[in-house]
Amino acid sequence: MQFNRYIKLPVLMFAFSRFIFGQSIAFTFDDGPKVENDARMNPSERNTLLLQQLKEYGIKSALFITLRDTHDDGLNLARKWGEDGHMIGNHTVNHTSLSSKKVTLQSFKQELLGCDSIIRNMPGYSKRFRFPYLKEGETKSKRDGFRVFMKSIGYQPAPVSVDASDWYYNSRLLSRLRDNPALNIEPYRKAYLNHLWDRACYYDSLSKLLLGRSVKHVLLLHHNTINAMFLGDIIRMFQEKGWQVIDAKTAFQDPVYKMEPKILPAGESIIWSHAKEKKVKGLRYPGEDDQYEKPILDALEKMN
Repeated sequence: MQFNRYIKLPVLMFAFSRFIFGQSIAFTFDDGPKVENDARMNPSERNTLLLQQLKEYGIKSALFITLRDTHDDGLNLARKWGEDGHMIGNHTVNHTSLSSKKVTLQSFKQELLGCDSIIRNMPGYSKRFRFPYLKEGETKSKRDGFRVFMKSIGYQPAPVSVDASDWYYNSRLLSRLRDNPALNIEPYRKAYLNHLWDRACYYDSLSKLLLGRSVKHVLLLHHNTINAMFLGDIIRMFQEKGWQVIDAKTAFQDPVYKMEPKILPAGESIIWSHAKEKKVKGLRYPGEDDQYEKPILDALEKMN
């Protein structure tokens, strides 16, 4: 009896260590709510499905709004995110890239300020800024100038640790659905889940290599149909693989999101940027792009 009592301690310590030190991930959404119908659903349906699945799993997320995508109807849909307890963040007016040579530092400041003037009265408003395309400037003056500007007005960046190409999977799936509304979507669901899991594992491995730990990951997703269709599957996948799904506000408290890697062009996943700064070999640029996923989806469509 004495032995049985004490043998439980290592088991409890192991379970506790998994809770404390295991991987965790938060979901954030960009570019929306877009005011357009697609081959599967309208904006209200997309918005409702996303919010329903987040609520079902008790997750608080963040929506980064681009005014180009929203208009009045979209802003009304975005307001529902704040009312449900999610963060509302800034993603510029026109979704322009700071790394474009056509975009000046001054004009990009106005992109932030213009969006802020619209979202500041929304429930859930947060002074968090997500760079379009995760591009933070191709010159030192742009990169550092915008960092100084954000601090001067009380804004914080909203980097991601796990970047992915959900937008491309969404585009390919919708293209097929337009041609064939009765399409079997299961192969796309599996391929998409595999993609997100692969990217999460990759960036987590970089995190462990560079920082000696798994950061509180922030995943970049978009306010689109593929996520409205499969968000519950994504959440369950991470949970079943032992990851804790956490709130976005909690994840952003990780010190990694305050890092300012000194690289050019600036941007990408914060973990990728840190790896670039530390001269880790084998990094592709850009970190995520349709060119990497096209062969996978081409092969899938040949089989289906």
